[in-house]
Amino acid sequence: MTLACAGNFRRLAAAAYDGLLLLAVLMLVTALLQTLTHGAAITRASVGAFEYFYRALLLLCVFAYFASAWMLRGQTLGMKAWAIRLETTRGTLPDLGEVALRLAIGAPFYLLAIAGVLLFMAHHGGWLMLAALWLPLVATFAWNSVTGNGTLHDRLSRTRIARLPLAGS
Repeated sequence: MTLACAGNFRRLAAAAYDGLLLLAVLMLVTALLQTLTHGAAITRASVGAFEYFYRALLLLCVFAYFASAWMLRGQTLGMKAWAIRLETTRGTLPDLGEVALRLAIGAPFYLLAIAGVLLFMAHHGGWLMLAALWLPLVATFAWNSVTGNGTLHDRLSRTRIARLPLAGS
């Protein structure tokens, strides 16, 4: 049975859920590591080269969250809440290479959009900067709306987000 491609609202809602969950996880990791710095911020000025370990650990946590969820079940917690699943274009669960490629291509879109909001809120950028940083994410989701064939990171990683039938239907 071929499942319908998920729409943008479900995709973005699931991403928001996962973003909040990941924020909590990264804050917990940071708090635990700050016990080693006696509560000092983990910056190059305060901890030297340990900052690189810290950044790598945060990236590893994000990768592990998505890779384990997508490779084992095809769903993160946010995707489960919105009844969508990641699968390959063959209809199988993605492997490590497909997950890594999807994250490498897709994550910068979301990170640019988040950076735009943060810079705008901190009054370090105006509406033009906000729009410019949101443009890649908006463009890839607009492509999905127009074609119904998925986003750029779907296409290049040979994966898709499928909409699952609701329980009881």
